[in-house]
Amino acid sequence: MRPLVAIVVTLLAASAAAEELIQLDPFAQATSGHPGCPGPAPPLLTREQVERGAHARAERGTRCAMEGSCEPGGAYRRDPEINDAVRAAIAGDKRFATSSVWLTTSRGWVTLQGCVRDAAQKRALVTTVKAVPRVVQVFDETRAPRSPR
Repeated sequence: MRPLVAIVVTLLAASAAAEELIQLDPFAQATSGHPGCPGPAPPLLTREQVERGAHARAERGTRCAMEGSCEPGGAYRRDPEINDAVRAAIAGDKRFATSSVWLTTSRGWVTLQGCVRDAAQKRALVTTVKAVPRVVQVFDETRAPRSPR
């Protein structure tokens, strides 16, 4: 009987581990020209994490609508189109052909991840993204290889 209990416990644990993951914020790869750059994982949340964050997300959307700093529908409404516009701006700019960049947008805040060639390309990337309409804030988490000393 003990092996049966072990099997049931194992199956229950596997079921819990295979919990459905949810992606709320848009995530996309803009460039892939930096060889060997490990891609970041998309921003996936468990159902419990989504439920815990629901109040804060609703509050942010309501507050910005009441303040008039975002359109009705909340702070997150335009994230997919902002993410698409930023991805297109980066992908369409030849200066970033040697980079591998992923981006996530939440409330108009764009997070950049991946690899860039050097500090100059990193600065140009941030400047380009800041110029995209409706981008509120840019968080640059890209990395450039260290230059030899």
